[in-house]
Amino acid sequence: MELALPHWHFFDKYTDKKRESLTDAQVGERVEKERRLFCATCRNLITTQDDRINIQGGQEHTFMNPDGYQFHIGCFRDTRGCAHVGQEVSAWSWFRGFTWRITLCGSCETHLGWLFRAPNECFHGLILNRLTSLH
Repeated sequence: MELALPHWHFFDKYTDKKRESLTDAQVGERVEKERRLFCATCRNLITTQDDRINIQGGQEHTFMNPDGYQFHIGCFRDTRGCAHVGQEVSAWSWFRGFTWRITLCGSCETHLGWLFRAPNECFHGLILNRLTSLH
C-alpha cells in the first residue's frame, strides 16, 4: 500500500471567514508548516519544499538501480530528519561526478534516498513517494 503520492497535496482546513481573520504571523506560520515534508511511514519532519534545488537540469529525476528497481527522486539541499549510512560509493552514481550514500529516516530508519556528494557540492535525492506533506 502506497502511503504518499509522488506529487504534493495540501489541504486547507480553514473556512474563508477563519482564513480572513488570521494575522500575518499566523498566515506565515501556516504557510511554513504546509511546506514541510515528512517521512510517509512515521511522520518525522524531513525537509521542506523550499529546500528543493535543480541538479543537472531538474528538481526531479527518475532512475533505475542495477537490480531493476525504479526510483522517482526529488533533489533537496538540506534534510533535517535524515541519517546517512554506509561508505561513499562512486559506482552506479546517477549523477556524473557525485558519490552517494544511503539516506534513512532518522526516526524509523525507512530508506528515503541518497546523499550525493561532489568536491564542491552536496545534495539529497529523496524518493518522493516516501515523503508526505500530511503530518
